[in-house]
Amino acid sequence: MSPKKNYCKIISYQNGETDFEYNQKKLFDKLSDLEIVTFCGINTDGLLRTLFGTSRTPYIDNYHKIEPIKIEPIKRYINETFFVPLKKVRFKMGGVSFDKKFKEYKETLELTIPNYDIIEKFDAVKNYFANVLNTKKIQVTANIEITDNNVTSKEAKSPEIDKIDKQIIDSVKFEYAKSTKKKMNIVIEKNVFAIDEYFDMFKEEKVKSNALYNDYKELFEDILTISNTKHYLHLRFLSNNHCHKIMKLRYVLKPFSFIFLIEGDRNYHIIWETLDTKEATYIWHIIKDKNILKMTLRKIEDIINTIKVQGKTAYINSPEEPFKRIYHDYTSEKINDFIKWKGELESILT
Repeated sequence: MSPKKNYCKIISYQNGETDFEYNQKKLFDKLSDLEIVTFCGINTDGLLRTLFGTSRTPYIDNYHKIEPIKIEPIKRYINETFFVPLKKVRFKMGGVSFDKKFKEYKETLELTIPNYDIIEKFDAVKNYFANVLNTKKIQVTANIEITDNNVTSKEAKSPEIDKIDKQIIDSVKFEYAKSTKKKMNIVIEKNVFAIDEYFDMFKEEKVKSNALYNDYKELFEDILTISNTKHYLHLRFLSNNHCHKIMKLRYVLKPFSFIFLIEGDRNYHIIWETLDTKEATYIWHIIKDKNILKMTLRKIEDIINTIKVQGKTAYINSPEEPFKRIYHDYTSEKINDFIKWKGELESILT
């Protein structure tokens, strides 16, 4: 078998270490396989000057200057479609990002998929996005340009990330509100909570709620929307008139209900309304005194716990201070019941 041979021409004489270009390194395997190298010609003067280190510039003879070879940049392209687990995707302002390593490139690359409806806080609730999008992975198509082993451009797209818009975000909020409502049915000793006290019990859930809602009132609105509640219109009316500056909205876990405060001209009115159980609206009246309000709220919590254990008849028949009830008309349309209920409520608010 004839030896492997290559013909070469020396275009530059120099000594010392040489930083080879990427395209030269790329030929390493082929060059190392050579057995014989034959030069077309060697300039003795240039070779001697190289050995003695007197020149590192291209050799110039008496007739012409040998110009260095102009090496064009080598471009490579990566065009690949793959899947990324949503749990490994980072939500950030204006899109999502993730890390990916390709066999054609030695370093790990960070790829970003733009979407201007996404904000960084959504990263805390990305599992809810997985539920709404009905997938645990996103499909990604990446296009990357590499010039002389340097990344000069990169872009990534995903149909799942493109789907995320205001409607999807609202759906995620509803999914979160549903899960929150389910967690409210847990068995615990305490039954009445200020709305932020409830989330303090579930530190992780409190962080997640902040990712989707600016305040707890927004979460309350979504709970009403996703619930098949009998008292939707009534609760929305009470929420709009609730004195948030004086008293925080209160949850009652069982029965699932809310305690509101409405300020009249002369009195405070504490109103207890259930979400979806057949129960009348309970109203207590007190003078405008915040200390009395605190004591009354503690007393009402005891009353609700008594009703929870013994039933409402035990409380109604007890010699307590006066309170009023407004009954719901479940035989008529919801709007008709609400109009009648609202009229009776406004007539007793003073």
